[in-house]
Amino acid sequence: MRYAWILAGKDLLQTVRDKLSFIFILVMPLAFTLFFGLLFGGGSDRLPLAVNDADGGAAAKQLVAALQDSSVVKVTLEGASDAERAVDDDKAAAALLIPKAYSADVEAGRAARLTIVATEGSSGAATVASEVRSVAGEQVAVELAARAAAEAVRSTGSASHISSEGAVEESAARARPVAAQVLAQPAATVDVVEAGTAAGQVPSGFVLSSPGMLVNFIMFSLITAGVALILERGNGTLQRLMTTRVRRWELIGGKAAGMFILTFAQQILLLGVGQLFFGVDYLRDPAALFLMMVSLSLVASTLGLLLAAVLKSEQALIATSVIVSMAVSALSGAWFPLEITGPAFQFVGHLLPTAWILDGLRGIVVRGFDVADVLPALGVAVVWSAAFFVLAVWRFRLSD
Repeated sequence: MRYAWILAGKDLLQTVRDKLSFIFILVMPLAFTLFFGLLFGGGSDRLPLAVNDADGGAAAKQLVAALQDSSVVKVTLEGASDAERAVDDDKAAAALLIPKAYSADVEAGRAARLTIVATEGSSGAATVASEVRSVAGEQVAVELAARAAAEAVRSTGSASHISSEGAVEESAARARPVAAQVLAQPAATVDVVEAGTAAGQVPSGFVLSSPGMLVNFIMFSLITAGVALILERGNGTLQRLMTTRVRRWELIGGKAAGMFILTFAQQILLLGVGQLFFGVDYLRDPAALFLMMVSLSLVASTLGLLLAAVLKSEQALIATSVIVSMAVSALSGAWFPLEITGPAFQFVGHLLPTAWILDGLRGIVVRGFDVADVLPALGVAVVWSAAFFVLAVWRFRLSD
């Protein structure tokens, strides 16, 4: 195993000394991330929410104000028809309709009802609905709790003969049934109804470009990682290595490890820049992010090893790597979100592990994915990586 690490270190040193590699590994990914991030809408990852307040009461205004302070949605106030049209025109992830009776229901302690207008199956709309439920539910629950406490205190205030401890205990006893009623049913009900188009499903800004360019240029690194192997095979270095104590599996493992470390280090640099300068919150769940980084490096390193094992010349590797990296990136949603494509294109895209990895990365940033949420992407990546590695070992040759 020691020899495998020595070979990996040698390949990394050669890559670091190559100034052209630095351009492909860091400069170009950052330039393209900035370009596509600005092209697709700056960098805000808040989902646009069109709100129609037909009530205008105090509770409705409080709800709108709370949503305006949310880090999940970006509120615009619209008329009833304009709010639904914003969904149809892809200008809003969803529309929130606040009915006239909302404030009266809240003040009376009744379960309030809201309506979300969105596209069926929209992941953006699902996130919006979850945020609205959370904010409205908290608002109504607080109102009911305040009413319960006031009622309990008022009921015990006339009983002057009860000690202070007894008054507190009796107040708690009177409040418990009300609290139980609140917890037994939703404080606010949000109905999601279908709109006409796929509004709100599309990631934008640096949330789109940063993970996309990360995957794109990690796959592009197949050129840098594979050229060394082809050159060493052509000049007889690999054959000479096999006359030493290095075993075949150590040789192959060392090459794969070098590719893995190179792509993992590249990810650290690009993710760090995305976090610090582009405002993409990759660190919402570091453990889930680590699994996605491992997944991407596994896929890239084993695929690079396979291409280098199959192809015989540097020119063939460069041409094939460019074609493969561009095709995989496009099909996986690295250049444009798969949500704007048809079902057939999305199905084909998700046959590739990189599409799953991109879903995981963007899910961490936008929807707060944790380890359990990214495990399917990790599983797909491991299966593909194992297949690439087995094929690479089978086709590996020490000489042309």
